[in-house]
Amino acid sequence: MKALPQETVRLLSSSQVITSVLNVVKELVENSLDAGSSSLEVKLENYGLDRIEVRDNGCGIKAADAPVMAVKHYTSKISCHEDLECLETYGFRGEALASICAISEVVVTTKTAEDDVSTQYTLDLSGHVISQRPSHLGQGTTVCALKLFKNLPVRRQYYSNSKKCKEEVKKVQDLLMAYAIIKPELRIIFTHNKAMIWQKARVSDHRTALMAVLGATSAANLLPVQHRQEQPEISIEGYFPKPNSDLNSTSSNSSDKTFIFVNGRPVHHRDILKVCLIKQKSGRRFPILMMNVIVPASSVDVNLTPDKTQVMLQDKDAVLLAVESVLISLYGSYSIGNDKQEVGDEHTHSDWIINKSSSFDSVNFSSFTDNVALNSTVDPDRSSPRPSKDDGDQGLGDEICAESWAMGRAFTDQTTGQCLEPVKLHLPEAHGGNEVPDPKSKSNSPSNRPSNVIMEKVAKLTAYDLISSRSVRQPLSAFALFEQDTRSSVLQENPQASLQDVTAAVKERWESLGEEGRKKYEGKAQKSIESYNEKKKQAIAGGDPGWATLQQQRADSSVNRLQGLKRKAPLSNQQILDKLFSSQPASKRNPSKLTRPLPFSVAALRHKLKLKRPSCPSGLSTQGLRLVNRLASHCAWAILCGRKLMLLNPFRVEEALLFKRLLENNILPAASLQTPIQLTDGVLGGPEYLDILMSMEKASPSLNGEIYFTDPRLVTNGFQIRIIPGSSSMGKCVEVTGMADCMPFYGIADLREILTAVKEQDAKTVQQCRPLKVSNYLEGEAVRLARQLPLSLSREDVTNTLSRMKQELEEKQEVCLHGRPFFHDLVDVPETELCQMEDTYAKRR
Repeated sequence: MKALPQETVRLLSSSQVITSVLNVVKELVENSLDAGSSSLEVKLENYGLDRIEVRDNGCGIKAADAPVMAVKHYTSKISCHEDLECLETYGFRGEALASICAISEVVVTTKTAEDDVSTQYTLDLSGHVISQRPSHLGQGTTVCALKLFKNLPVRRQYYSNSKKCKEEVKKVQDLLMAYAIIKPELRIIFTHNKAMIWQKARVSDHRTALMAVLGATSAANLLPVQHRQEQPEISIEGYFPKPNSDLNSTSSNSSDKTFIFVNGRPVHHRDILKVCLIKQKSGRRFPILMMNVIVPASSVDVNLTPDKTQVMLQDKDAVLLAVESVLISLYGSYSIGNDKQEVGDEHTHSDWIINKSSSFDSVNFSSFTDNVALNSTVDPDRSSPRPSKDDGDQGLGDEICAESWAMGRAFTDQTTGQCLEPVKLHLPEAHGGNEVPDPKSKSNSPSNRPSNVIMEKVAKLTAYDLISSRSVRQPLSAFALFEQDTRSSVLQENPQASLQDVTAAVKERWESLGEEGRKKYEGKAQKSIESYNEKKKQAIAGGDPGWATLQQQRADSSVNRLQGLKRKAPLSNQQILDKLFSSQPASKRNPSKLTRPLPFSVAALRHKLKLKRPSCPSGLSTQGLRLVNRLASHCAWAILCGRKLMLLNPFRVEEALLFKRLLENNILPAASLQTPIQLTDGVLGGPEYLDILMSMEKASPSLNGEIYFTDPRLVTNGFQIRIIPGSSSMGKCVEVTGMADCMPFYGIADLREILTAVKEQDAKTVQQCRPLKVSNYLEGEAVRLARQLPLSLSREDVTNTLSRMKQELEEKQEVCLHGRPFFHDLVDVPETELCQMEDTYAKRR
């Protein structure tokens, strides 16, 4: 017998820890959370096989720890086995990064608060640093795993199936949703092939996080629950479905929306999940809920599986009993007669079922949904016994649920045992055959597809083409241009019209349009086609890569649809490039360059410099910012401030400038309310708020006596308020007639926030009276507008940006909306080089 080489042992153990793309993302995300990060960016390329990148803004990795940060069993989270009894982090083994290095190429970029600049480390298969260089990234850590499973071809071949790849992306999204719920303050962005898959902003509490993950409809049907007990020490916090709520909106066919946590760690605990199952005749359903079970760390064993998704509870029976107690307190108990129903009893319908686990009896919970029981008419003299479970689905004397009645399973034939149909449908025979189509046969329509599977997105023709790296709208036909102009007028005339009615009305108007009107729209369509063709020719003539890439993608997608090819991991282009370059003759590969000798003397150059500038004035070092040159690879600019050479990110400055401008000038459009909201002392929170409101600026009374508020602090925030004169006994009535609808849950609480700013801070300007929701909304708008700027800004544009920064922003504000600095210090320039740079700067001006 011989010992295995260390490389083989490392590969065998690492392939058990990292089995999928999901494991890589999970380990890297948990490392980011342990570092105290509040922002996460997860990027995948080719479903994670080519590139997995996780970026955070945590504390970073110290330079002293960098040599062993990816070496196996090196960790800063625990020091001995006893530390597991008070574990507060997600990771603790020190194997994740080492295992990822063994099956991929890993690059780590990190920066701490004490570091001046970030450092990029390249790691080998054993986790040791083989090279390092400075980087431009801010505080935090970015881990890139390239060419996943490059030395495990069988496992990489497993992901050649497009369906499996998309299921893996769906699992990664579900994992990020779980962390987004348990950590509301966490900001998450998830992209695949540079396309946004899902994102979540920072929120204040778990309910808002559930709303961002599940949607407003599902979150509105959830009820906050808290349960605590001393012996043993168990605490349960979460959100459960409200009693008597709709089953379709509070449950699912899969468990991907049943979020169970143990001490804040997302887990797959089958016993807890089994307790919460909903049993029906049509099958079991999983409730939409969020449950966090908090127990002492010493009573939980997390080190069961490599992915740490399964835990062992020391007091499992007590935890299950506590969960049952929570469900009983919410939904009560349900029984027929004096005996409790068993789990498989078919008389239960849409009820919560606590399944039999350990030493507990089987108990079910009532009234999870609002079921309607319909009793059939039975002969009172007939004393036949109630049919048993083996006699059919349901007897005449039993209660009938609304679902069974609606689906035709309420009554059964005593002889055949089949469901009775009140009306028998006779379908006509098909032409040319005697086959009768089956109405229950499944089709391939989109409605029959499962909702929890990411369907294949085939590249289709869109309304825009990528020409010269810009999205240019495709030409529209004459009818399409006429439809754009006419659709709004049709909707104004009949707001209740459906989409089909609007389309039919537009077609009627087009058919009745005169010849002159048609020529007008045909001329517009011809101009649109000519403009599009001209831009298309320019792109093709100039070798625009964006246009060629788009046409190639469309051609590939059509071939894939016809041939049914599976998507596989694309090969590297390096082999093709080598082949192309090697096939060229030597004369073309190494062209001869024409050279001409020029007279040059260092002494003469120094003499000229001394004559031109005998000394460098000291006052130049304290003057303003000066542009040096642009870094094309990072869209950043090198600038000179005195003797300091720094990097400037102009897009971060534009974000701050746009946000300040939106805070001062943006007016939120107010949508009219169907039912105005009357403002009283109780609604606003006290008479002082109503007094402040009445003291604000108003317009002149109209003919009917109504007075509208025109104060910019109210109008710019999207509130339309009026005063209606009442009788002498009632006095004046103040009510809100319009409110901004561009933000969810925007209402009276935000109006109270404006009045509070006026009361406590004596806010006079619009910027001081912006509610928190409006500020967050305008931040997003500023970021969206900044991302629409061209990537390559000219020198004049950057100079203008710096000038506006000095005029509009405060001197202390040097960070963007995400807390990242505008400038990065590079080096202090010596005096001699500074003089030369001053000369260059003067010539360019």
